[in-house]
Amino acid sequence: MQSKRKIRLVAMDLDGTLVTGNHHIPPACAEAIAAAQARGVHIILATGRMHHSAVEFAERLNLGDAPVISYNGALVRRARSRETILHDPVPAEATRDVLAYCIEQRANIHYYVDDVMYVLKVDHWARDYLERTGSLPVPVGDVRRLPGKAPTKILIIDHPDRAERYLAEARQRFDGRVYVTRSLPEYIEFLSVSASKGRALQAVAEHLDVPLEETLGLGDMINDQPLIEAAGIGVAMHHAPEPVRRVADFVTGPGDEGVAQAIRKFVL
Repeated sequence: MQSKRKIRLVAMDLDGTLVTGNHHIPPACAEAIAAAQARGVHIILATGRMHHSAVEFAERLNLGDAPVISYNGALVRRARSRETILHDPVPAEATRDVLAYCIEQRANIHYYVDDVMYVLKVDHWARDYLERTGSLPVPVGDVRRLPGKAPTKILIIDHPDRAERYLAEARQRFDGRVYVTRSLPEYIEFLSVSASKGRALQAVAEHLDVPLEETLGLGDMINDQPLIEAAGIGVAMHHAPEPVRRVADFVTGPGDEGVAQAIRKFVL
């Protein structure tokens, strides 16, 4: 690790990394981000959330028209102008097979097309998602009526123990065809096999003419591992699973100010 390298772009996860419970951004993290921006450093949000949900945080942080990585890297779009830099949806054939698996498992499905979230019904999981992200669920009833043949993402939400089983089964079943990852203990996500936060970081860095070695990537879950591995310097939060901490160049200390700690160390 070269801690003295110049960092020109910082890409950070939201939930569990920058954002704590109740949509809170620790003041120290917001201050460190503002200080990095004042030095001309690009600040990029990289989340599994929908684009519109991530943009709310971009506005709170005064990021202007910065690119936003959403849907775990399947979509990169500027915050204000909505210029699309990358969109990598799940192919139609793979979508059909994933939906068949979800129906077979009687799984709770969220289906994302054109930054709209469709659900089978508005149950407690949909309401929890709305509370967490501000994303309004649109019920469609019969899964066969879900619009779009190439969704940006498909999500299963269930209790963490069952989600763990889905993750193992789906990774084996769709190996090489669909990227299956976990963004929260309850969330199992299905994306294009070529989509990831790491690939999205590469697209953003190229778009902004920033070498990858001059990027800093921060995250806390297995869906952040590609981001941490792709960045010039990868940072894992202290509570990240062991596989994520193992690939990181730096692991933050306890507390909810890990983003501030990393920016101070590597940028400021």
